[in-house]
Amino acid sequence: MPKGFTEREKTLIRAKLMSAGAELFGAHGLRKTNVEELTQAAGISKGAFYLFYESKEELFLDLLEQFEAEYRASMLRDIARGDLAPRARFQAMLRHALVRWRDAPLLARFGRDEYEQLARKLPEQRIQAQLQSDIDFSAQFIAACSAAGIMITADPKLVNGLMRAIVFLNLHEDDIGADVHAEVVNIMIDQVAAYLVQETEGTS
Repeated sequence: MPKGFTEREKTLIRAKLMSAGAELFGAHGLRKTNVEELTQAAGISKGAFYLFYESKEELFLDLLEQFEAEYRASMLRDIARGDLAPRARFQAMLRHALVRWRDAPLLARFGRDEYEQLARKLPEQRIQAQLQSDIDFSAQFIAACSAAGIMITADPKLVNGLMRAIVFLNLHEDDIGADVHAEVVNIMIDQVAAYLVQETEGTS
């Protein structure tokens, strides 16, 4: 059995695991990274790993949630800009968000198979908590839009679903076709913005 750790040791080990996970998941992807590689990089035993995480998928989710916190903050900053009309600002925010998602090192090899693996391996309560977190952020996002002069009257669940649909397009580039994928994404962004953001005359 692994020895007990002090709180300071636990904090340091968790930080090492997060660092190792960010590097290895980014370099090799979730599916091709194993627990032994993570523990070697963090300098702990495999037994010790399971004191912190039940699976590599849970470590990945912790890293994903850390990324999402920064990702969401950047969306709120973008929507608060006052140099564009409401709908154009919303479109620009979505395009910038997709670029940040695409360029995130953690997600460099994150595709449909990895997403499905997370859904299979994670405890149901973690999945439900993640989905609820998305909906809660949608409500926060709608309030931020209102404060910035962008009126959205749709239900937060619908807003969440539409924005997730755009992000998920990035997981299906091969299915859609690499030659038309970017155009399809742009059309979807324009359509979602037109549906959600109601502009009064003179603001378009």
